[in-house]
Amino acid sequence: MSSLATQLLHGDLDEVQCPNCDSPLWVRFAEVVAQCAVRCPACRIRIWLRDERGEIHNAGAVIESLVEQVLKDVR
Repeated sequence: MSSLATQLLHGDLDEVQCPNCDSPLWVRFAEVVAQCAVRCPACRIRIWLRDERGEIHNAGAVIESLVEQVLKDVR
């Protein structure tokens, strides 16, 4: 069974729109944290997930830490 932090990191974010064709696409939070590229399923353009200020990139570690703390407190 996977941890809650893993489930959050691998869950889909809200639907976003392709900047080229406005088609809906879904990205995983982990893809945003890793700042990888995804392809639009409609127009096939490559979209780089960039975090210029580093806020989302650091959020993965923060979420994992907070979830672990909550689970520790519950046990």
